[in-house]
Amino acid sequence: YDIDMWMQKRGRLTEDDGDRLYLVPKHWLSRISGGSAWAAPGIIIIAILITAIATPVMLALEGDFKVEDFIDEESEIAQSVFLINERFSSEGEPALILIEGDMLNPDVYAAISELRTNMNTASPDDPNRFTALPTGKVELHAIDELVWWSMGSMVANSTPFEKGGWNTSLPGNGVGCETINGVPDSSSRGCLQFLYGYLLVHGIPSAGIIPEIPPSIPQLYISPECNINPNATHLCSDGSTPEYNRMTMRWGIIRPEQFTVTEQALEELERDMSPFANLSMGDMEIRYSIDSATEEYPVTWAIPTGSPVTRYVAASSMQDELQGTLVLGVYLCLITLWWGFRPGVNQAVAALRRGKEELGLLATWGLLSGFVIGAIMSQIYGLAVGGICGLVIFIMNFFWGERALSLAAITTFPILIVVVWLYGMISAAGYGLNMVTVAIAAMSLGVGIDYVIHVVERYREERDKGRSVHSSLVVMGGASGLALVGSAVSDITGFAIISLSPMGFFSAFGLFCALMIGLSFIASMIITSSVLGMIAWREVRNEAQQAGGIRQLQIDAERRLGIRGGTVDD
Repeated sequence: YDIDMWMQKRGRLTEDDGDRLYLVPKHWLSRISGGSAWAAPGIIIIAILITAIATPVMLALEGDFKVEDFIDEESEIAQSVFLINERFSSEGEPALILIEGDMLNPDVYAAISELRTNMNTASPDDPNRFTALPTGKVELHAIDELVWWSMGSMVANSTPFEKGGWNTSLPGNGVGCETINGVPDSSSRGCLQFLYGYLLVHGIPSAGIIPEIPPSIPQLYISPECNINPNATHLCSDGSTPEYNRMTMRWGIIRPEQFTVTEQALEELERDMSPFANLSMGDMEIRYSIDSATEEYPVTWAIPTGSPVTRYVAASSMQDELQGTLVLGVYLCLITLWWGFRPGVNQAVAALRRGKEELGLLATWGLLSGFVIGAIMSQIYGLAVGGICGLVIFIMNFFWGERALSLAAITTFPILIVVVWLYGMISAAGYGLNMVTVAIAAMSLGVGIDYVIHVVERYREERDKGRSVHSSLVVMGGASGLALVGSAVSDITGFAIISLSPMGFFSAFGLFCALMIGLSFIASMIITSSVLGMIAWREVRNEAQQAGGIRQLQIDAERRLGIRGGTVDD
């Protein structure tokens, strides 16, 4: 029930007098829709080929946070960023490695040195993006460096360490730490326990070339689970044995905004962290309880982190979010359209009246549809969600039927193609996934579905009046097509003006929205018409043959339907 029928019943719906001027002549649009029905096989093949090319390009899109995508690249802020990247290209951005478990285990301490060695030994796939020291060695700062300096200070002058409990006259030097040639044994748990505590409370005393280092520096790398006794740094203030459950290591990555290379650098770091992986009971990136740490497997969690890593992870997740939200959006659109196109009679009841065979056929279609859609959803959301989505399709098929589902799929299909094409263009234009481009997918579904619904609903109205497939599409093009052209032109104009903004954020938004609306119009008028024509293509072809060709069929339809009055042709 629509507004036209309501006005017609009250005698307020006036006929078109034929003298009204439109933005585009009606017969142009009628020929687009009518011609698309006749050329349906070719149009669909071309659309599928373009989609096949654009799909891998779309799936290869990666997240990025380029400064020029958000602000004017000529602005002082953007130029400052470019200048820093150019002049300090080898400096990189600091990042962290977080380790959890039993940090007093000597194997964990030894693994730090092994990691440093691995990072300085490049594999064939190493992108060479780790920051380096002036010596050329890869930069990795950890607690073991401070332990070395403290042992050097102790060898030069052990007196300052006595206030932390060090007493050479007692067994184990009074702290449970034996020495080798006067140097604390770093492979001893007791020595690590004392030195960690001393560093955190007193820092490193100056001795010879060794400068004084305050406790705040070691506190950046490791921390105990209790307050350390300043007079006996191998113990807590309450006399208990301290636990060191976490430590960090600091490294750097060059040009982290280049996410493709950052991914390679993180993969290289994961290989380099194999010493910690060997000390973990399972996947070191999975966080286990610290209480599960054992003598053999003291590491319960080991991951790279810090700003460049978290940005990369957030950007990488955009691809998964894009695919997930796109598939979910398509599924919800399909359900909504299915409900909108549903017949007035319960299909299970109607099928049962026609016989059990019809009911079995209805159930078979529901099972097949539910399985296909459930399988697609399970690829993104897992088997549980996929099974629920498939079950919903199977159950609702008994109420709404497969015909309405097919019509909903026909309505959704062209817009799904639009989304794929749009992201193919985004990739071809050199853009990645960011807050703007990810949002375009949802907008494409919302705006595009609107366009296609206008086309399909007008087509259904004309078919209900008894018109042929071709005539229905011709009427649709001359009626709904006019509204779509006006809407598309006005929207494209508005967004095109936004694309002229010097701010990259608004410029990209305007450009891609204009492209999206243009593609949505093509999908509704051409692809949807060709799909509807393809379903009854034999009927369209027979009509064209009887009329003496598609050109004459089109002219006859325009005359009969009053789209061009008495004009035969241009």
